[in-house]
Amino acid sequence: MTTSFSSSRDVEAVFYNPAHLVAGEDYSVWLSYNRFYLETQSVSLALSKRLGSFNLGVSLLNFDYGDIELRPDYPTDDTVAYYTAHDFAAALCGNVHIPPYGWIGGSVRYVYEQVYSYSGAALAFDMSFAYRTEKAGVSLGASNFGSRITLKDESVNLPARISVGALYYFQKVIASAEAHYLVNTAVWEGSVGAEVPLNETFGIMLAANYREEVYPGFGVSVRSGKMQIRYAGALYPKDLGFINSLGLGFEF
Repeated sequence: MTTSFSSSRDVEAVFYNPAHLVAGEDYSVWLSYNRFYLETQSVSLALSKRLGSFNLGVSLLNFDYGDIELRPDYPTDDTVAYYTAHDFAAALCGNVHIPPYGWIGGSVRYVYEQVYSYSGAALAFDMSFAYRTEKAGVSLGASNFGSRITLKDESVNLPARISVGALYYFQKVIASAEAHYLVNTAVWEGSVGAEVPLNETFGIMLAANYREEVYPGFGVSVRSGKMQIRYAGALYPKDLGFINSLGLGFEF
């Protein structure tokens, strides 16, 4: 919905770009709820803290696919049955500074999937590199490479992805862009966006996203002291409606 890989920072970067994680002496927490199309939804929690020269974070994510129709591969007048599916992931993330402007980050995730009555688990690995100054930054990352999971006696690759992103500060406006290559399906997707602070409290975000079709994204953030609330939305193509995301961050 926005350019999360190229522009994420603070604790929420745990989910998008490990090299962008910036932690402080205090604990930082990020809670979010995401409502996607066709009743899919997710809930996530992240916690970060700086330990010595390392920025460290942990996260939990639960993704619910909702009720899925179970249709046989032959014509039938039987009542349509439904089944459920969900993913759960727990991750440990960290990065380290490479003077003067470089950062290298990585994460290891435990992934558990359940589809119908079948389930499986796997370890997944992400790595990213960032080069950023006070005016600009570029990032390169790879996720889920070499990771496989077994469901119903069938071993399949987790969705591997290669990402590249960039951002630039036009005075107070942050312009960003990113592109992702989905290795398993050989498909490209991406986003361009801008974040505009209206004052010290309020900010707005605008984005144009591409996934088979171009669709708009937008957001608003409210920051007060050590607390931040952020809403982001997108009008997904193919008449699937709005995607909504609501996040709350704070320090203690």
